[in-house]
Amino acid sequence: MRNRWFLIILAIVVIPVTMTCVKIVQYARESKEQVYDLHRHIVNALSLNTTTYFQQLNMRLAFAPLLARTREWGEQVGILNNALLSNSDFACVALVGPDGKELAKAFDSKLHYLVAPLDLSQNALFKKVSPDRHADTGAVYVKDGVSFFDILYPLENGEWMYVTIRWEQLKKILFDQQVGRRGFIWLIDETGTVAGDSREERTGQSVLSHWPFFQERLDNRESWLGEFDDPNGLPSVGAGQWIPSAGWFVMSAQPQAEAYAKMSRLKWQAYFWVVVSIIGIGIFGYFWLRHISGPITKLAGGVVNVTKRKFDVKVPEDFGLEEFRALGRAFNQMTQELQVYNDMQVEKIVDEKTKIEAMLYSIQDGIIMTNDKSDLLFANEPARQWAMDVAGRGKDAFEKSWQSLQEYPPWMDLLDPVLKNEKPSASQEFEFPVKGRARWARVLAQQVLTDEGRRIGMMIVIHDVTQDKELDKMKEDFFNGITHDLRTPLAATIGYLGLSEIEVPEENKELGTLVGSAKQSAKRALSLVETILSLARLQAGKLAINPVPIHVKPMVNKIAGDLHFQAMAKKLTLTAECDDASLWVKADQGLMERVIENITGNAIKYTMEKGWVKIYAKAVPEGIEIGVQDNGRGIPQEALKKLFGKFEQVKAEDKAVGFGIGLSFSKGIVEAHGSTINVDSEVGKGSKFYFVLEKAAAPSATAKAA
Repeated sequence: MRNRWFLIILAIVVIPVTMTCVKIVQYARESKEQVYDLHRHIVNALSLNTTTYFQQLNMRLAFAPLLARTREWGEQVGILNNALLSNSDFACVALVGPDGKELAKAFDSKLHYLVAPLDLSQNALFKKVSPDRHADTGAVYVKDGVSFFDILYPLENGEWMYVTIRWEQLKKILFDQQVGRRGFIWLIDETGTVAGDSREERTGQSVLSHWPFFQERLDNRESWLGEFDDPNGLPSVGAGQWIPSAGWFVMSAQPQAEAYAKMSRLKWQAYFWVVVSIIGIGIFGYFWLRHISGPITKLAGGVVNVTKRKFDVKVPEDFGLEEFRALGRAFNQMTQELQVYNDMQVEKIVDEKTKIEAMLYSIQDGIIMTNDKSDLLFANEPARQWAMDVAGRGKDAFEKSWQSLQEYPPWMDLLDPVLKNEKPSASQEFEFPVKGRARWARVLAQQVLTDEGRRIGMMIVIHDVTQDKELDKMKEDFFNGITHDLRTPLAATIGYLGLSEIEVPEENKELGTLVGSAKQSAKRALSLVETILSLARLQAGKLAINPVPIHVKPMVNKIAGDLHFQAMAKKLTLTAECDDASLWVKADQGLMERVIENITGNAIKYTMEKGWVKIYAKAVPEGIEIGVQDNGRGIPQEALKKLFGKFEQVKAEDKAVGFGIGLSFSKGIVEAHGSTINVDSEVGKGSKFYFVLEKAAAPSATAKAA
C-alpha cells in the first residue's frame, strides 16, 4: 500500500518537473529557429536595401536616353559633367563606343588613374555584356586606396554608358549592424571575390577555389539558410541570398558555438534539474512513508464517507503530525456543516440561482431568455433598456416593449427559424427604427438544450453596434471629402504643367523631359483620386455606367502603348494580343480602360525584371474574354481570399508601392457590367486575371457618323 502511494507522489512531483525540463529543451530547439530567423531577416534586409539602392541608381541614370540622342561632343560632356556633379558617389561617367573606346568622359580630377582615355575592349565586364547588350554590375576593386565598382548600361544607338561608383556609400548600407561578437557579413561577387567584409578581414580575397560551399551557391542561385563550415573550417550558421540587380551574393554568418551558446546552457540546466528533482523526491518519499501515509489513508476513508453522504462519520483528531490533527478537526467541522446544508437544499438552489442571475446582469450585452413557447423568462438590465429605447415605451413598460419588438418583421424573421426548430442558431445585424437616431444591433438567437439534447427555450443576445456604425460613416465621409478636395489643385497643377510644357524651348529637351515627367506624375495622382472617388460612388450606388459598343483591339493596343514605358523601366516585355479585329463588347469605355490599366499595372509591378506581361482578348461561348497574364511571382492561396478588399495588398519582397484600391475598384466595375473577375495563379509561375463581357455588334457607318 505504502509503495503504491510512494509511486503516486513520485509521479505527481517528477512528471511536472520533467515536463518543465522538456519544455526548456523544446524552447532551446525553438531558439535555434530564432537564430535562423535572425540571419534570414538580416539577409532579406540587406538584399532589399541593396535592391533599393540600385533602383534609385537606375533612376539617377535616366539621362542615358538623352545622352544617346546627343551627337555633339560638347553637349555630351556637359551632360556627363552634370550627372557627375549631381551624384556624390559617382567617380566617373563616360560614353563608350561599341568597340569599348572612350567617346566622352567626366571624372573626379582627384582620381589620377582616370586621366588616360578609357579602353574597355579587354575589360571583363565589357566582354560579359557585349554579346547580348544588357546592363550589368562589375566586381568591387581598389584603385589609389579607394574601392569602386562599375556599371555598363547599353544605349539605343549601340553605344554604352560607363559609370564608376564609389563603394563606400553602399558599404555603409550593408555593414551598419553587428552579427554577434564573432559573426560577419560578406558580399561576394560571381568570381568568388569577397567584395565586402563587415570585419574588414577578407575584402578582395578569392574564396572560390578553396571553399566548396560558395561553388554550390554559384550552381544553385536560390536563397540559402542553415549550417555550414566557413573557409577556415569553423562550424557556422547563417543565411545567404543572391541580389539579381547586382549579381552579388550577400550572406550573414556566425560561429555555431556563439549562436547556440544559450541553447546549450538551457539543455544542461534542464538535465541537471531533472536529476535534482528525482533525488529530492526520493528523500521526500522516505519521509512521507514514515510520517504521512497513515493519516492520509484515514482522511481518504473520511472522504469516501463524504462521497456516500455519510456526514455523521468522523475521522480521528489525534493522529500524526500537528498539521494532520488540525486537518482532522477541520474535516469533521466541514462534514458537520455539510450535514446542515444537506438538510436545506432549497437554500443551495436559491444561492446558485442568485449567482447565475448576478453573472447575467453583469454582462454589458443584452440577454433575453424565453421558454419553448416564446414566453419571456428573463431579461437583464441592458436588454430591458435597449428594448424600451427601440420600442419607444416608458421605463416600467418592458413587457409591452417586448411585445412591440415581436411585431417588427426583421426581428421575427431572425427569431422564427430558431423558434420553429428549423435552425439551432441565427445571427443578423440590422437597423431598428428609432426616432431621432438610427440604432444598429447585432442579434444572436440560440436554442437552449439540456444534456440530453431536449430544447427548453431560446437565448437572445443583443450587442449594440450603433457607435461602430457611426464611426465607420464618419471615417468614410472624411475620406471621401478629403479625396474630393484633392481634385481641384491636382487638375490645376496638370494645367499649369501643360502650359509650361508648351512654353519650353525646343532646344532644351532636358527641361521638356522633366516637365513632361512631372505632368505624368500629377496625372497618375489625379487618376488615383478619381479611382477613389469612383470607388466611393460605386459603393454608394451613385456611379453612372454608360455602356456603348467598344472596338476591343484598338482599346487593348492603346492600353499597351500607354504602359509601354512603365514596362520598359522594369525591363519587361509588354504585348497586346487580339487576333480577331472584329471583336466588339458593350461596356463603359472609360471605366473599362481604367480596369484593364489597373490590372496590367499590377502585373508590371509584381513581375520580375526580364519577365513578360500580356494583355489579350478572345471570343468565348459566353462573350468576349479580356485578361492580363504574366510570369511574375504569383499569389499565395491565403492571399487570394482578401485580394479584392479595399486597401489590401499582397506583400512583396521589393515592397512595391500602392494603396490597395485598384483591384477593389476593378472588381466593382466589372460586377456592375454583370461579370466577375477570375484569378488563376501559382506561386513562382505567374498569374492570370480575366473576365467575360457581353459581345456587341459593330456599329453601322450611319451610327458612327451620328
